[in-house]
Amino acid sequence: MHDPLTVAFEIRRPWPKKRDKNGWRYWPALVTVWHREPGSRDSGEVCKHHSRVQDRDGKWQWKFHHGWRFHIHHWRIQVHPLQELRRRLLTRCTWCGGRHRKGDAVNVSQQWNRRRGHWWQGEMGLYHRDCSSIAHAHRSCLCEDPITDHEGYGSCARCGRFRAYGLKPENLAHMRDLRQIPTGARSRPTTESCP
Repeated sequence: MHDPLTVAFEIRRPWPKKRDKNGWRYWPALVTVWHREPGSRDSGEVCKHHSRVQDRDGKWQWKFHHGWRFHIHHWRIQVHPLQELRRRLLTRCTWCGGRHRKGDAVNVSQQWNRRRGHWWQGEMGLYHRDCSSIAHAHRSCLCEDPITDHEGYGSCARCGRFRAYGLKPENLAHMRDLRQIPTGARSRPTTESCP
């Protein structure tokens, strides 16, 4: 997959974020400066990141260029606290309409190139993690004996939905369970008392 974006610089926050599992300290970025390749070309095609040069001995060496980082007219600036604030205030889950909360983020996208909205609008096409799974199950072919374009995967002639490659029976059973959840609803964990 080709991507025109490359991280040029990151400004990290001065206080660390502690990880839960092993106690490592991590300094997340406050601001990320992205270099966007002109014409949406692949990263490094127009503004070269490196080139091969031949030494006097005849050996080939990589020569790294850093000038592309200072192409200010190609920069896109991402301010993480503002992005988080925008998601908390404006972004809603496409499936259930729920808010973005700490521990229950609306940050799963099922597409690569979605249209960007204005800064005062919420981001469209984002899901909670569990809502994304439910929406995927509702969109997928779960027929017992599908008639597909290819050997067991592709568009199904029976239901008109797409069936993924290499779908195992246990995954198929789980997706059928998820499809039982009504449209727009979330799966809530049941709290049963242990004997």
